[in-house]
Amino acid sequence: MAKTLLSFFYSFKTPALEQMIIEDEVRTANLSRGILITGLFIPIAIIIHLYFSYGNFSIKPVSTGPINGFFLVNVYMGLASLVLFLSGIWLKHTKKEHQLLTILYPHLVFFIFASGGALCSVYDQALDKTIITFLLACLLNAATLLIRPVYLFFYLLGIYICFCYGVFLTQPDQNEIVLTAIDGLCVIAVAYAIGYIFWNNSMTRFRQDRLIKSQKLVLAHQYEKLSKSNLKLEESNASKDQFFSILAHDLRGPLNSAIALTKFLEEGLFEADLEERQQMYSLLQNSLNNSSKLLENVLLWSTNQAGVLNFKPMLLNVHDTVQTSVDVLKIVAAHKHIEIINLIPKHLTISADADMIHTVFRNLLSNAIKFTPNFGSVEVHSELLVNERNGEESVRVSVIDYGVGMSHKTLTNLFRIEKKMIGLGTNNETGTGLGLVLCKDFIEKHEGSIIVESKENEGSKFIITLPGRN
Repeated sequence: MAKTLLSFFYSFKTPALEQMIIEDEVRTANLSRGILITGLFIPIAIIIHLYFSYGNFSIKPVSTGPINGFFLVNVYMGLASLVLFLSGIWLKHTKKEHQLLTILYPHLVFFIFASGGALCSVYDQALDKTIITFLLACLLNAATLLIRPVYLFFYLLGIYICFCYGVFLTQPDQNEIVLTAIDGLCVIAVAYAIGYIFWNNSMTRFRQDRLIKSQKLVLAHQYEKLSKSNLKLEESNASKDQFFSILAHDLRGPLNSAIALTKFLEEGLFEADLEERQQMYSLLQNSLNNSSKLLENVLLWSTNQAGVLNFKPMLLNVHDTVQTSVDVLKIVAAHKHIEIINLIPKHLTISADADMIHTVFRNLLSNAIKFTPNFGSVEVHSELLVNERNGEESVRVSVIDYGVGMSHKTLTNLFRIEKKMIGLGTNNETGTGLGLVLCKDFIEKHEGSIIVESKENEGSKFIITLPGRN
């Protein structure tokens, strides 16, 4: 039944925007205005009641019938207004739960007041032949309540027919009946014109208000996005400025050392002592290797930041990928007599970009070697994870060393490019921490994650999680 009534009230086709307005602004406006009309009539009804109860009339008892009838209509109107007023207050707080009643509310208010005004004018015909109450009721409803023009036409027509019939029953003068009917028709026409104009003006205003609100929301959203972008840009610029300052400092050190060492070798200061000469060559090689690694990481990071680094995921065997990085770093590990143990099962596979993942494992293993004491070991473990909700698999790879570990402050700033938190290795190896920043960027590009567990003097554990493809 409720759906049938709703479909009746919205059976006439309207543009989508107007339909939204009807369902929101018109409903809210009608509810507030209906409460206002009914609330104002209650004291008016009380005043009329007191006037007819205690007023002195010169009219003889012969004419008290219409007066009593007028008084009776006023009592009914007052009670109806009280009920509608309380109902409106209730609906205002529960309109979402009672949408049908909220839609019907202004129509009930319209009928009560229009019919009440018509009845009062019918009774007036026996006294002074006036239709003021009918006029006021029609104009008040048309100018206050937002009733769709097509409904308003039928409502006014029905009330007008009832009004003419009531006048026919109470007015003995046939000429007055005709004149009153003509006056009533004029009242209906004026009320309809006012209601039609008022409806169109209200629709235009509601559309404009809605458009202004939507534009304000769009502007507010754009301003918020712009503010966030500006903040990120400022942070990015500050980070990059700090990064290039660190980079310049860290490049200058190894290059100055290499220049000094080559100068010593050129002058032949160590030609007599083979052991010292070999030590100088080793220092020169380490210095150039550090510079080369730093420049390689810088190139990769800048390419990735510019968005031109090609991302080509493919099916990779995790054990073989890690073993490739282990083989590259075997010589470095051998200098410190460190064993790298690959404990990853040979059946695990991931979907990843080969170059990026090799860079990640190479940097993690290189750091593990750097901070592991001589004759130590570095282990690489793995674990297959399965999401219970959707069945998707992921692979967790852990690079574990038992070296010097890290403090809480170091862990907090480990992946921040503007912070230099990497100290010297166990054999005074240097670094900038850019490799870890690069690892984080590459892992996130794979929609994975990287976390670190570490304690001072207890070693570190770097855990990366990547989408698995078994």
